[in-house]
Amino acid sequence: MPPEAKRLAMFTIFANATFTLVANYRLEHSERTSYLHVLREKLRAGNYFEDNQKLSQLSITDPLTNIANRRHFDTVFPLRWQETLEKGNYLGLMMIDIDHFKAYNDHYGHLQGDHCLRQVARAMQVNSRNEGDLVVRYGGEEFVVLMSNATPEAASLAAERFRYSVEALQIPHHGNPDRGIVTASVGTAVLRPTELLTPADLLAYADLALYEAKRQGRNKIWVASVNKMP
Repeated sequence: MPPEAKRLAMFTIFANATFTLVANYRLEHSERTSYLHVLREKLRAGNYFEDNQKLSQLSITDPLTNIANRRHFDTVFPLRWQETLEKGNYLGLMMIDIDHFKAYNDHYGHLQGDHCLRQVARAMQVNSRNEGDLVVRYGGEEFVVLMSNATPEAASLAAERFRYSVEALQIPHHGNPDRGIVTASVGTAVLRPTELLTPADLLAYADLALYEAKRQGRNKIWVASVNKMP
């Protein structure tokens, strides 16, 4: 083969090889870049989902006691009511109030008052029926416990358990003239939802029961007599 033809053939082969290598490199680079973009978006989406979950959890949790807050209760209560109505079960509600808590704050200070609230909340959470009970900081020193599928007898026993769990903490309270320790009063109401009743009725019965428990001398439980109960 003439030298010119050899040089032309070698140049053609070299050019084709170079073109192929460059084309493959660009294709691989493009695919790699696309993959990294997809992976980055997946990671971002995962982080966004995780962040949203954290934000959602924070929005329904009381920041001081780390139990459910009033907002969560207001959302869950009507849902539990409707579910209980459809199943024909009982629904219970406890209202729990720390006795003489203003006097506790005045004597020990608000920082110690916050610590007391955390201890009481923890005691109630430990003594709940896990998924069967929703323990809520309702406001200030007041808590509520929403009890699914709880008979009046079971609710009464649970109320005494909650009352005793607070007393058993043995937190000194010089502002409590009767006991000298932190105690709680518990009002309980249980009924079977009907179309003639509303969640507000159950809440009102529990509130009246709490008032009666306090009237009886505090550190007491009182179970409301719900005349409309079938």
